Amino acid sequence: MVFRAALPADAYALAELSIMAGDGLYEFLLEEMAPKEMLAGLIARTMRRETGGLTWRHCFVADDKGVVGMVNAYPAAWLREEEQDILPQDKVRTLDPIDQAQDWDSFLVNGIAVRQLYRRQGIGRRLMEWAIEQARAGGFARISANVWEDNIAGRGLFEDRGFDLQTRIHVAEHIGLSHKGGSLLMVRPKLTFV
Repeated sequence: MVFRAALPADAYALAELSIMAGDGLYEFLLEEMAPKEMLAGLIARTMRRETGGLTWRHCFVADDKGVVGMVNAYPAAWLREEEQDILPQDKVRTLDPIDQAQDWDSFLVNGIAVRQLYRRQGIGRRLMEWAIEQARAGGFARISANVWEDNIAGRGLFEDRGFDLQTRIHVAEHIGLSHKGGSLLMVRPKLTFV
């Protein structure tokens, strides 16, 4: 297993893992733009870009003769610059409470995922350590993440790495959104390893 910075050639695998990390978010937001089977291709085009948060430049991967895990992390303030005009506005409004609760001065773990066969091997922990190191190197006082409240495994990963619940966010039910209970803003205020 090799841990390394992502490359442009990793874009499709990064897209697949981002969809996994989003836990239904991308399907919810983009279903009108791309059928589920084409979603990774659409997101891969974004991943190949040179600028923005959701790009290969802000990912770190676990590679075992192919990308088996990834983390995407960058300054939370960059979310404000993302173009949302092309997205269905009713869905953007549904998710707006998450943006309203964002810790804009933090470094954001936008997504972390490990393929099923590679889970429970410490890969998520190593990817998280990279994100924490990036936050520290960038001079950030804290690192944050948004996790669906019903994502018990995701919550556990963040809690194990020293993240605490900062805000419980109510997200209105929507027919296309499979989660119940809303979202949690989790923050790690100290960037030393625990």
